[in-house]
Amino acid sequence: MSKLKLIIEIKAESDMELIADYIAKDNKNVASKMLKQFYKSFEKLSEYPNIGIKRPNFTYKDVKFYVIKKHYLIIYTIVEDTIHILRVLTAYQDICALL
Repeated sequence: MSKLKLIIEIKAESDMELIADYIAKDNKNVASKMLKQFYKSFEKLSEYPNIGIKRPNFTYKDVKFYVIKKHYLIIYTIVEDTIHILRVLTAYQDICALL
């Protein structure tokens, strides 16, 4: 499979901003590294879109979940030749309510 196009939805951008702002309160360097990790993971997903898993216990929606550093979830869907990053959430949030 060739690399898919990548779209980062507005909610996902907002999620990442909130996460980075929270981390930056303690350490701006770590916040910057976390953002880089998110974007690196998006690229990985565009190359290997099927590495995420479905979680029917969280949602009936046709989305996949990809875990980063045990506490962060990238929630995405694939539409034709494009991967859509829908949300970037922490494991501490009410994921079901936010989807």
